[in-house]
Amino acid sequence: MRPALALIGLCLAGCGAGGVGPDPGAVGTFSVSPGASGAAAPSGAAALRAARRVAGYGRRHAGGRAEARAHAYVARAFRGAGLRTSVQRFGVPGGKRSRNVIGVAQGRRNCLRIVMAHTDSARGIGANDNASGVGTLAALAPRIERPACDTWLVATGSEERIVTGASDHLGALALVRKVRARGLRGRLGWALSLDEVGRDGLRGRAFWLRSPARRRRAGVEGALLAAARRTGVPTAFRRDGRDSNSDHREFARAGLPAAKLGTGGAGEPCRHSACDRTRRLRQASLARAQRLVERALAQD
Repeated sequence: MRPALALIGLCLAGCGAGGVGPDPGAVGTFSVSPGASGAAAPSGAAALRAARRVAGYGRRHAGGRAEARAHAYVARAFRGAGLRTSVQRFGVPGGKRSRNVIGVAQGRRNCLRIVMAHTDSARGIGANDNASGVGTLAALAPRIERPACDTWLVATGSEERIVTGASDHLGALALVRKVRARGLRGRLGWALSLDEVGRDGLRGRAFWLRSPARRRRAGVEGALLAAARRTGVPTAFRRDGRDSNSDHREFARAGLPAAKLGTGGAGEPCRHSACDRTRRLRQASLARAQRLVERALAQD
């Protein structure tokens, strides 16, 4: 068995920060609580703790040990929150294996929404890119017991194309294939990538909602921007440029409705750099992202 596969098998049974044995503190942050409609607004504290944990595993290259440990942590968080949790494995260049960790919350069966965040990093520990998105997923997990639609929370693998050398975001590509294979194409309302949500933009716009769509679609960008307005999270829509540099790209290329929520006009100067450290994460930014997504999942 390849080392990364052996590690994920061990870790999904429960491994700690050191890689062996149980980690009782890993899931302690996440206790089952009322859904978004009945819970107090998130403070961002749980998301920040989770983001720090993910970043603490170090540089999470596609198919590597640190990525596997981060995925195992997310699987424990999802299971601890009561989500039906599975692992979708796939190959990456160099003979390695990566995975998507999928947590499912049941809602109306005639519609599906996906919230995803890539777990891997490029250069450095990737605190904002993208431990922030994964931390937000982990914090969301215990708060979506009664979503309006079936909901998948997905910690994807192997998104960073500058590491894999692939032309596609490989975890998202595998996830699209799963959606198609299950005959869920017509049920998908939207897939939202959370990417760099731990350090929101300045100058009045917390986040940018991005997609390759020429104009806002009522059930996709329109619905997500409505959730932003209702939760008081300043968010502006911006069309993607020549390429879409996050997991939503693979959904869009397959003709599926998708968008990305991430840092706004100020950008992320430490993207793919060693300066992307945990001290730069903002709890308030994580709270805003989580608040927006909770509302989007709760609304019809």
